[in-house]
Amino acid sequence: MSNTSRTLCIPGFAALALIGAACGGAAAPSTELLTARNAYAEARNGEAAKLNPTGVHAAAEALQAAEAVHKDDSGSQREKNYAYIALRRSELAIAAASEALAKQEQERADATYKTQLEQRSDQATAESSQYAQQLTQTQRELQQNTQTLQQRQQELQEARVAADRAQAELRQAEAVREEEGRLIISLSGVLFEPGGNTLSKLAEHRLDTVAHALGAYKDRPIVVEGYTDAQGSDSKNQELSQRRADAVREYLERRGVAPERIRAVGKGESNPVASNETAEGRANNRRVEIVVERASGTASAAPSDPPRSGTASTQTPASEGSSVRQFPATPRANQDSMPRTSPPAEEPASPREQGSKAR
Repeated sequence: MSNTSRTLCIPGFAALALIGAACGGAAAPSTELLTARNAYAEARNGEAAKLNPTGVHAAAEALQAAEAVHKDDSGSQREKNYAYIALRRSELAIAAASEALAKQEQERADATYKTQLEQRSDQATAESSQYAQQLTQTQRELQQNTQTLQQRQQELQEARVAADRAQAELRQAEAVREEEGRLIISLSGVLFEPGGNTLSKLAEHRLDTVAHALGAYKDRPIVVEGYTDAQGSDSKNQELSQRRADAVREYLERRGVAPERIRAVGKGESNPVASNETAEGRANNRRVEIVVERASGTASAAPSDPPRSGTASTQTPASEGSSVRQFPATPRANQDSMPRTSPPAEEPASPREQGSKAR
């Protein structure tokens, strides 16, 4: 007979014993036997039947033996002993099933924890890899920024050195003066083609030096002022001085001076720095002055034009606030001379006029 068949036969056997006892055919079972029956019923109907079928089968066999003794020797000590054995077998089956259930739950919990742990480990590995990539990217960007900063500092240092060298060169050539917080760079001599506004090679070379010098004043506005000598009409001289100032401004912009910082103003024949009665004086008056304003930018672009006298001084006028000599110019009496039908701008005077005519 199989374990299942044996288990199923126990309740039938117990029921028959109870019926017999009720009809008077046998004595009532002992308390021990009733307790053993209840314990077996709990084992057979609970988790023990699934988790510990072997233990439940052993409990059934023990209960069958107790029932047999009860039939032959009801109420005897032998019945009680067999009932006790059946009780213990059922309790053991239940305990073993409980232990198996606890083991299953523990294994399930361990598996769940292991899965969660693996998931967290995978997530931590992914996050660590992502953080490592971000750190590498940040370090790369930091290195690039450091290199850019170092390069920028080197460029600034080189620009500062170039600006200092250029300023020293201009000061050595006595082309720089300061007036009330403004820096004035004065260039004269052969700067343009005769009667025009095209810069000469000499002028471009000087303006390259000026552009380097202006690198030290990146926060200050700049005014380019163009001047002519007193030869020719006032209107032509005004127009010519404006075109020449514009030419200088455009050249400086090409050399890196910010366009928003610089503007050009034509001054015509105003504010002479030398006599217009000599070729050398007229050459000095045909000049361009580059004015670096105060840092606040509130200073005027240039001092007001003084009234022209009969003979101009060879020094800077008193209204300009300085007596520093201008950039020395090579005497060229005919540098702007061009044949015209009317008196040209900056056209040098004839020998007779140089000796007798005064303006």
